[in-house]
Amino acid sequence: MAWKDTLLPASFRGAPFEVLRTRDHGEKAVALHEYPYRDGGEVEDLARKARRISITAVFWGPGYEQALEKLIKALGERGAGELVHPVFGPLKAQAVSWDIPHEGERPDYAEVALEFVEAGADTPFFARTWPMVGAKADTARAGTLGVLEHAVANSKNPGALVRSGLRSLAGLQAQLSGQLLSGYDILSSPAAWAADAASLVRGLADLRSFGAGSLLPDFNGLLASLTAAILLPSFSGSGGGSGGTGTGGVFWTAPGTDEAATPPVQGAELDTAAAHVLAEAAVGLAEAAQTVLEAEAQTPTLSPVEIETVAGNSRELIQTSIDTYRAVYPVEQAHAATEPLKDVALAVQQSAAAVIAARPPLVAHTVAARSCPRLLAHRLYGDHTRALEIQRLNALRDPNFLTPGQELTVYAK
Repeated sequence: MAWKDTLLPASFRGAPFEVLRTRDHGEKAVALHEYPYRDGGEVEDLARKARRISITAVFWGPGYEQALEKLIKALGERGAGELVHPVFGPLKAQAVSWDIPHEGERPDYAEVALEFVEAGADTPFFARTWPMVGAKADTARAGTLGVLEHAVANSKNPGALVRSGLRSLAGLQAQLSGQLLSGYDILSSPAAWAADAASLVRGLADLRSFGAGSLLPDFNGLLASLTAAILLPSFSGSGGGSGGTGTGGVFWTAPGTDEAATPPVQGAELDTAAAHVLAEAAVGLAEAAQTVLEAEAQTPTLSPVEIETVAGNSRELIQTSIDTYRAVYPVEQAHAATEPLKDVALAVQQSAAAVIAARPPLVAHTVAARSCPRLLAHRLYGDHTRALEIQRLNALRDPNFLTPGQELTVYAK
């Protein structure tokens, strides 16, 4: 497949930009050993030097200044960051220089010459296997934060907004006691409040080991904790598109509460806070799903159905978040949050498909004689350790005894 079919959205530290051209320069470090009275010399290969990457980024249109400012801020931060190369994928890179010319005959337009140097271990060209959920998650967080800041700036009821911000984080804080937070409220510093929400979601994920063995219980535990902690949407009336007016038909209730006993707090002020926390939970769950899928590619422990369940649960929560933004905000305002959330959902789906496609096809096998999974694995593959794989694929109630004529699903040789 040509690279034109697999181009990635370029970004640096989560700041996206369009690309006109790239140039990647590689060079070997060598030591030349020459000797008197002897023609030629010996060349010692000292490995590859750090790659140098030149990118011409382009910004245009009425809103180009904001996008350009975001990139300049990312370039000015100290240390290396994640660069998503449109062809070769993500790598750790250090920004070296950038040149931003403007021409009088081309208003609202700038071509930015960027220079990066690789800052880390070798990342081979075209070694990209996984869609970058991490990079897309950063872009999604930036998009949802922009929507949040706009809603706060145009708030019609600041007091209700502060109360809703506290209420929206209460469930997460109850699940994760002792977490250090900034203490800022959503009105005085929406960015710090959003960072607190992200920190609480990451804290819930960190409670799971995601260690050796099957990671499915850890993922399911995180899903249960998030859905128990976040405020879930409950749509009444026509709802949707209140856009900060406080007149929409959307209200929020905590899971397991009695709506009749707990009067809903209505209006976009509460929707603003709860919608953002829901998005943070959805993105955090997507990152956990990617962890599970990457581990699954290295050491298979799940059946294809279980892999599909991990991706499906993650995508379902993202879809709930997308639906919520569409109900709460006008289309043009919600678009900044929903589009990057769609990219995160697609990356999870593609990762799950890649894990399943990397395995041999499933075939039906009829047991010919009394056996057990370990003996059958030895007969089929010459590897008795694949017995657990046969048990997972078939959910055997009594794995010690396989009877003649029993139909099993196994991987092809």
